[in-house]
Amino acid sequence: MERRLIVTGASSGIGRALAEEGARRGWSIVLVGRRESLLTTIAAGLPGAGHEVLGADLSTSEGVAAVVARLRTEGSPCTGIVNAAGVGTTHPFPWGSADDERRMLDVNVRAVLELSQVAATVFRARGAGLIVNVSSTAAYWSSGTYAGTKAWVLAVTQGLAVQCRQTGVRVMALVPGFTRTEFHGRSSTDASGVHPWLWLTPQQVASEAFMSIEAGHEVCIPGWRYRFLVGAVRHLPPAGRSRVLRWLAPLSPQASVN
Repeated sequence: MERRLIVTGASSGIGRALAEEGARRGWSIVLVGRRESLLTTIAAGLPGAGHEVLGADLSTSEGVAAVVARLRTEGSPCTGIVNAAGVGTTHPFPWGSADDERRMLDVNVRAVLELSQVAATVFRARGAGLIVNVSSTAAYWSSGTYAGTKAWVLAVTQGLAVQCRQTGVRVMALVPGFTRTEFHGRSSTDASGVHPWLWLTPQQVASEAFMSIEAGHEVCIPGWRYRFLVGAVRHLPPAGRSRVLRWLAPLSPQASVN
């Protein structure tokens, strides 16, 4: 059977790098995102054949339903999904927009919940499949609503992996640290204080992700420095973990330019 992988958030950053890496490794990719024309351009540049574009805004029920329908399609069936779409907010809760918080929950939590459940059900019935959910090292050492969504993704994906072990469905949580993407710019976050050695590239994240998938890992933390840091701070109390993060990677809203 042809390997066909849905990748959400495929128009930029880690999602795009995962789509490109998957194509290089022989997958046909279904690129999902809001910017359909950009996805079409990206798909045309991927190696291999059989790539598709699916325009969908995962902050809406309609967008999630479109991806659910593609998962359930029996003609040219999908054999894997990577839930890489994610958003943040500019201001810490509760000082920002409630609409922004709701949108973040819709994309980072609700879409991952629904798509993971449907994928697990569909793939179990077929006897095989792959589910990768993108969390963040924020799940280990940050506080606030964004970190909360990523901690939720990590915990739920680890639980899903346990439930799927005897079904033929492989499940992995991808847990990247600071990666040079459009993410911080889109949320108007100043990340200039992050220590340079902490930055990863999307390509590094994607390459290590697929190596971990092929090795059968259930959690992938790309970059030796993040594996070391997570191991070093995860047993500290929350205040201690936050102090370490503020020292290594201070973040703040970008100053307004008049």
